[in-house]
Amino acid sequence: MNWDLLIELGYLGFVSLGFVFVLIAKLKPTALVPLDTLLRFIFQHRITRIALFMVWWWLGWHFLVGVTVR
Repeated sequence: MNWDLLIELGYLGFVSLGFVFVLIAKLKPTALVPLDTLLRFIFQHRITRIALFMVWWWLGWHFLVGVTVR
């Protein structure tokens, strides 16, 4: 299987999904929750703030630090 093609299709899918969200937001503004409302809801609980911090730390460590430490 050609993994490069699969990865490129995945990126294309994410970009397409972004365009779909933009179109939905333009055509029907009440269909999507505003970003500030979503973030306020997510950060209500301490455990979600800690979990988000850990996810960012893990991504940074594996994709940024791991390449430079070797």
